[in-house]
Amino acid sequence: MATVRDEADARRQLRAEHQREKQEEHGPREKASGVDRPTGGGSAALVADGGDVLALDYAEIAAAQKALDDRYQEVAGYLDSARDLGTPLADGKGPVSHWMRASFGLRGGAEAGGVQTALQSYLTELASLRQALDTVAATHRRNDEQAAETLAGAQDA
Repeated sequence: MATVRDEADARRQLRAEHQREKQEEHGPREKASGVDRPTGGGSAALVADGGDVLALDYAEIAAAQKALDDRYQEVAGYLDSARDLGTPLADGKGPVSHWMRASFGLRGGAEAGGVQTALQSYLTELASLRQALDTVAATHRRNDEQAAETLAGAQDA
């Protein structure tokens, strides 16, 4: 919570907030030359060869997809369990029980901010990532096959 001294101070704070939101919305503006080669976990599937060549290890892509599928099943199981959280609580007769019951129903339910909504969002993100990996692997496989055909045709000629 911010303290506002006068109308001019409120305007300054609003402008500063709008500028922060704009910067967050557009994200960092980095250039490709400032991005280093991949390192650490998950980078083994990408092998930079010289600078202009990028080779994919299809076995590691398949392993990553299997790991995503496993996580998807795990989160789907949590979502099935979380469906029980949307039911109202029956216990309690105290002065706060009504508010606790309402709050728990919202937090455990499928409404915005609820556990079920968050889990469904995770499932959507995992499915999107899986689809992106499928697309990248298929595109690279197609490019590799076309390059192999081109090279085979050039050798035959």
